[in-house]
Amino acid sequence: MILDPVQWDEFLEGEAYVDDAACQQAAIFAARNDAELLDDRCVRLPAGNEGFEVTVRTTGTVGRSIIPGTESRHATASAKAVIEPRCTFAAPENPVPEPSPGEPEEEPGQEDEPIVGLTCDGEAWEIDPDDPTLPSAADLFTVRLSGDDE
Repeated sequence: MILDPVQWDEFLEGEAYVDDAACQQAAIFAARNDAELLDDRCVRLPAGNEGFEVTVRTTGTVGRSIIPGTESRHATASAKAVIEPRCTFAAPENPVPEPSPGEPEEEPGQEDEPIVGLTCDGEAWEIDPDDPTLPSAADLFTVRLSGDDE
């Protein structure tokens, strides 16, 4: 994908998110906070909002409180994480043509052109296809918690 600039826009718009990987990260985050996904409850948000909704349950019990009978109960909560792109991508106007079947993919000694067109919060990125240094997920996206009314 990285060497195909046309796919960058799809990725930034959320069309290429891998649901399993996102939900796995949600489970890891929940575990760091002494919780677990409830019944593997991690679902993609409906079209128009890129992100995921998860329901978690604490691994420990509520414990002693002023409310009798809560000592053995677990707390549950649901949250929506909306993923918003911080970047835009303008595909090159003259993309490199695909080689025809049987043709060599690249001339000997010819180097791949840098990938340009990715701008994150006003900062332009130039990616060297031979030694790619990529923006981090924090550079590419903002993730915010959302209420039920969004």
